[in-house]
Amino acid sequence: MRPQNALDWVAFVLLLIGAFAWGAFVTDVNVLDRLLEPIADPLDDTVFILIAAAGLYWIARVIGVGRRARQ
Repeated sequence: MRPQNALDWVAFVLLLIGAFAWGAFVTDVNVLDRLLEPIADPLDDTVFILIAAAGLYWIARVIGVGRRARQ
């Protein structure tokens, strides 16, 4: 499924960031924590929350929630 609007693209990019962050987390390196902690400590938590919201958005989009309402 291809992103079709700006919200789709933002969510998709966040999913990619999250995928790479989890890939590095499995190897015991929290990339987001290392990159964002010097800027502001709660910033990495905020990014992880945005990544989770993007994941829920894409799950809903793939399942087709709201598609029936638009037709």
